[in-house]
Formats: sequence, structure tokens, C-alpha cells
Amino acid sequence: MFRSIIGRYGHCYGSSRLTGSAPRPTLCQTRSLANHPASFVDAKYPAHLEQHHLDHHQNDQRPPGYHRELAPLLSRFHAIGSMQSTVVSPGDHGDAQKEVPEGLEDEFFSILRDGQPDLVMNALLDPKFEVVVGSLPESTFVEAFRLLSPAYFTDPFRAIYRALHPSAVAVKGYPQLDRIFDKFACNLATIVSIRRSAGHRLGLAEYTHLLDCARSTGDALMADHVWHAMRQDKVIPDVHCYNHYMEAKVWDGAYTGREKYHLRVTPFAYRKRRFDEPNVGWKGYGTARRSVRKEIMRILTQMTEEGTSGDEGTYVNVILASSRVGYTATMKHVLKTVWNVDIDALAALEDSSSLPRPKKYHRSSPLYPSSRLLFAVAHAFGTNNDIPGAMRAVSFISLSYDIPVPEEVWQELLERSFVLSRPRFGKDARRNRKGKVPYEFLTALGQTMKSEPFDVQPTMEMYQLLAKTAWDQAKLPDFKQYMESAYAILEETRRKRRTARAIIENYLGPPQSEATASDFDPKLLQSRAFTVAVHTYDVLRMRTAQQTTIMERLAKLLLIHPRWVGRDNPVWERQLLPRVIEEWQDFLPESVLFQIRSGDVFVHGETYWGDRLLNTHRRIPVRRPTVDNGLVLDEDARELDDDFFWACYPADLRYMNIPAVERLFSGVPRRLANPVRRRAASEEAMAADAVDERAGAMPHAVEAEHPSQRPLGGSVGDEDIFDPTTNPLAVA
Repeated sequence: MFRSIIGRYGHCYGSSRLTGSAPRPTLCQTRSLANHPASFVDAKYPAHLEQHHLDHHQNDQRPPGYHRELAPLLSRFHAIGSMQSTVVSPGDHGDAQKEVPEGLEDEFFSILRDGQPDLVMNALLDPKFEVVVGSLPESTFVEAFRLLSPAYFTDPFRAIYRALHPSAVAVKGYPQLDRIFDKFACNLATIVSIRRSAGHRLGLAEYTHLLDCARSTGDALMADHVWHAMRQDKVIPDVHCYNHYMEAKVWDGAYTGREKYHLRVTPFAYRKRRFDEPNVGWKGYGTARRSVRKEIMRILTQMTEEGTSGDEGTYVNVILASSRVGYTATMKHVLKTVWNVDIDALAALEDSSSLPRPKKYHRSSPLYPSSRLLFAVAHAFGTNNDIPGAMRAVSFISLSYDIPVPEEVWQELLERSFVLSRPRFGKDARRNRKGKVPYEFLTALGQTMKSEPFDVQPTMEMYQLLAKTAWDQAKLPDFKQYMESAYAILEETRRKRRTARAIIENYLGPPQSEATASDFDPKLLQSRAFTVAVHTYDVLRMRTAQQTTIMERLAKLLLIHPRWVGRDNPVWERQLLPRVIEEWQDFLPESVLFQIRSGDVFVHGETYWGDRLLNTHRRIPVRRPTVDNGLVLDEDARELDDDFFWACYPADLRYMNIPAVERLFSGVPRRLANPVRRRAASEEAMAADAVDERAGAMPHAVEAEHPSQRPLGGSVGDEDIFDPTTNPLAVA
């Protein structure tokens, strides 16, 4: 499948033992690695060699039960560890029961029957239903609790935020991903506390769900607290519990902050992750004494001793944990032992027909591989600087077990190839160039993905990587093609968002600034249909914001490249550059700096790179017609951007105590204006000369704000407030 790409551009590289895991409470008994199942310990690589390359290796061992200082303060779910004292004993259970008010139970069960996750979450947290929640039968509570799925509350945003730097999220005024995770985990902790205070202990189903939530958010400390509480309640974990617990540790801190950019295994990364108090950007799973691989192997040993058989997910976690510390020997050993996939033989033999056949499993077998194994292989070998090995393994497993290669695996391969294609500098440049692939490798991979028999359409994130590769190669036609394809995806997302917004508008009616809260039906705004519509729209709103941000990045790259057509070719500055600015002006600030042969050109305007709003017309940014592209603006170009649209609704609606409405208007006032900035003295001097010579005598002139930097309607404290009565948004 990938052999033609590997044969042309790829090389076989070795691997290094370089990365690992973060400090956690040791909930499993500390056991020697010699006790691990023989199938997962390679005698040629003793455990102590995992950190042998550290010149200053310390021989002291971490005592059993070690945990982070102030660990409860660091966990999103620290309450679960302290709930044992709040549990009412079985003998007092009858005294803890309170009489349920008449009609309240019917209202609560009506919400449960609808099965809408947001409404169920709100009902379980509502103080008026606390007695009802405490009196629910176990089976009913389990069904309600499992509706609070991370697939609904966190997974969509985790995928969207993957391509966004935390600084970009902050600039655009959207909540950080870790805040979304925190809110979800704290809500779960509150519900568990309510349930426990009524005298109930959690069962296997509830603990499995909590571990699944910790897995989804990459919170190992939350998983530790849940696991500890489960052990105290004498609940015997099953294979799903073990798998969720392992995965939470393997992906600890890998989804949020700058940590998501530091997954590649290098000597520098290994050193940064080995410290007991790692720096910002290196928190989460650790290495050396904090090795995540050792933690996973201890859990696996306990799992085996308790007689629980592993499945595909178990061994996927072992592969990933080994990859975190650069322990490729274990990665290959697991693939060989469980599925008879010989990575070294794949690299040595050109003809796959002469390779040993993989083990046969019935499709119903828990060991039958799925796309989950494909992603693990792509990620594990990709982060260990072996993209050719990752592609060979993915191809072999996919063909052998008839598993289609999903989009997420292609994106992982492309992203890891992109990372390895980057030029390296500094004193560690030689070691950091390990596994380097040429730019042409990414282009060939993108072409393979789009061709038969795969027919996978690239995502916005993929086009961004391909465009950046074309930018590095100064290939203007390729860059423009990728950028235009990315814009087509943005247009499609906008169409979906527009449809979702229209559905909500049908409930609220058209914007009317003179309307009051009494003009809206509270029951309608708390209905299942309206809540589903808001959730669908909110995900699409965030997806649109992500894709718009990517288009702004691409527009900046297009503008700032100094050598698109060579060193002394005037075509760029006299023909192409003006058309670029005309075509993509909505994705550029009004103040831009670019280079021409005779010097630097700085265009002064009201907005700058780093501002929340790059344009001042309040409409959605669109690609503009030029003499070359043949575009014609349609009605969509006159559409108000979402935040300005919602700002036209009355403030009374925004402050109604209805969760779906609060979610709809969350952050809208903050995103209506750019933050106030102080203008540079040199810029003020230029403005003073151009406008009025007397401005130089005005002391306050230097501190004047840009018009666009002021809140559009005024300011209350530090919050930007938009007032539609003083800022009409009628579209001409």
C-alpha cells in the first residue's frame, strides 16, 4: 500500500529509548518488572536500560504510594478521593431518605425519558432534584449516569482544539479545552457526591463510566482517585476498567496546553519529562523514574494476577506506553506475540507475500484488531521517528485483517511526517534530525491518500500541513491549491452552521433589541429539541472558528513569503501580491507588513495580527473576487458573523437562567471587540503628522485607542458590552 512512497522517499531508522510518564499515586502494588508476563518482557532489554542514557541517573527508588504534592488540588476529580467519609452506612440509609415532593419525581423522570444528555446533566445537578437523585434505584441511576458520555460532552471539542494553539484560543475569546474538561469532571464529581451522601455506593458500571471520562480527558490523576475509591468500595474491575485506567495514564496531559505539541520522542523530551516537577509544556506522563511504561506494566501484572484477560485495547495501551519512553523493543514484541506482525521482517523484505501470516482471530474475538490498533501503530512509530515503519505496519495489518484505514490514521501519519520533515537547529540538531523525511514524502502521502482505492478527502488540518510544506518549498501554485481547497471546507462548515443557526432562530424569532424576557417561552427554551439544536450549533460554531483561524494562518503565510517567484522577479510585487491582498483581505488585518525588492511596506490600519477581529465590517470573512479567480459574491458575503448576530438579541434573554440559552450566548460580549492596546509612540507620531500637527502637543494622544479596539457599545468593568440600540447592525 505505502511501499512505493517508502521506497522512494523513506529510509529505515532505528529508535531510541527516550520518553515516559508523570508522577501518580501508586494504586497498584509495586512489583518488579521481572514479574510481568513473559510475552511482554524482552530479555535483551532489561528494565533498568530504559533510562541508561541519563548520565546523571539516580539510584534511589520512589517509595510505594508516592504521589504528587497537593495532588488533590491538581485533579479535576479530587472530590472522589474524599467522598469515603460522606458515605452513609447501610444502617443509616433509612434515616438519610427524605420525602420526595409530589410531582417532582414525575418531572425528573420525564427528563430522563427524553434522554438528552445536557438536560439530564442539569437535572442531576439541580438542587431541587437532589432528593430524587438520592432515592433512585441503582439501575435507573446507572442509565442516567451513562448518558453523560464523554463522546457527547468532550470528544467533539477535543478534536476541534487539536489544531488550535492555546494562545490562538485565548486571542479569539473562546474557552480553553482544559476548562471544558474541568467543568465536565467537576459536574460528575458533584453528582457522585450527591449519590454517596444519600447512602449509596457506586458499582462497577458507574466506576467504569468515570474511568472512561478520565480516559477521554487524559487525566491520570482523576483516574487514580476513581481507581482508589473503587478499590475501597471493593468493586472488582473488569477489562474495560483496566483499559480506561491505562489509557488515562498513557494520554495524561496530551490533549491540552502546549503538551500536545511535545509527544515526539527525543533525548531533549526525555530529559524534560523525567523531572518530578516538570516545566509547563511537559507535564503529564513522565519518563525515567516517572516512567509511564512501568506504571502500565504494573497495572497489567495486577490485571493478569486477578485473572482478567486482556483484549485489543489492553495491548494497544502497552504499545503506546512503551512508545512514550522510546521502548520500541516492547512495541515490536507485542505486535509479534499477539498478532504475529514482525516489524523487522517487514522492513527487511520487499515482498510481503513471503512474510509470516498474521494470527487468525474470529471477528468476534476481543483480540481481533480494529482501526484502534492502526492508530496506535501510526502514533507509536511516528512519535519514535520511524514513519516508514509506521506505514509498513499500518499497510500490513490493514490488508491482513481487512480493516479500512480511517481518516484519523491518515491524519496521524501526515502529522507525524510533517513533524519529521521540519528543519532542526541548535546544539541538538543532529539528534533531532533522526527519522527526518523529505518534503516530497508528505506530498506523495497526500496523493496516495486521495487516490484509489482509499479515496480519503483531506481535512482542513491536513490541507494546512500540506500548504505549509508547499510554503517551505516555495511552490506557489501548490500552496494556492491547498488554500483554496481548505476554504471550500470552511464554506461547507459554514453552510452547516447556518442551517443550525436558522433552527435556533426559529425558536427565538428574529433579533429584536426591544424584546424582553417575557416574550420568550421558558418551557420551549428548556425543551429537548431546543437543547439539541444549541449543542449541534455550538460544536459547528467552534469548528467554524477553528477553520477560520487556520485560513488566517494560511493567508499570513501567503503574504509574508519573500521568495515565491525568485529573488529579483518583479511579478510578485507588481501583479501577484496586489491580487493576493484583494482576494484574501477578509482574512488579513488592516495593518500588514510585507517585503518588496526596494524595502519593507507597512500598511497602517485599525486591526493587527493578534487581534480578535481582523476586519471591521462585522460580516463573515469571505474570499473576494479578482480578475483571475472568476468568483462572484453571493448573499453569504452579506451575512453577519455569528457573535454580532446574537448580540442583536436583548440582554434579558442572555441572562435568563436557562442552561441552553446561557451556552448559546456564552462569550459573545467578549468576542465583539478587540482588546484595548496602547499604540506605539512611533506610530502615534506618524498619525499625528498625518492628521494634525497640533496632536504632538496633546499629552493624551499617545494613549489614544484605535477605534476598533474600543468596545462596540461601551464597557462595564473589564467586560465588553455590545448594545444593538447604539450600534445598529442592519445589513444594507
